[in-house]
Amino acid sequence: MIEPRTVTVNVLVAKSLEVDEPGWCLGHRDDRAQSKADIEHNGSETFATFDGPHGPIEYLRAWITQRPYANLAPEPLPLVAVEINGEIVSLTPDDVHAFTSLTRAHLAFLDGLADEADAIRQETR
Repeated sequence: MIEPRTVTVNVLVAKSLEVDEPGWCLGHRDDRAQSKADIEHNGSETFATFDGPHGPIEYLRAWITQRPYANLAPEPLPLVAVEINGEIVSLTPDDVHAFTSLTRAHLAFLDGLADEADAIRQETR
C-alpha cells in the first residue's frame, strides 16, 4: 500500500512587482508574469515581405528584446531577437552584424543562381 505523503509546491503569488521599463519597450501583452524571471521587454517588430506568386511572405521578423531577470540566461543589456526558420534567436549586436554579412553573401549567391537559371531558360527556348 502506498502511504500518503506531502509535497511543497511553488504557486503563483498574487502581488504586484514594480520594475524599471526601458523607453523602447512597447509594454507587455499580459501584465501577469508567473515570476520575476518571466518579465520580458520587447520593442517594435520589423520584417521583410516578399510578394510571391501565392501571396505575400513575411520573413526575418526582428525586434529589440531584453529579459533582465531570466533564470538561465539573464540579459542585462538589450539583444536583437530574429525569427529564423520558425525559431526565435536572441543575438548580440555583433552577432546581428555577422548574420547580416553572411546573409548578404548568400543573397549574392542567390542572384548568381537566378542568372544561371535565366541562362538555362534562354537556351531551351
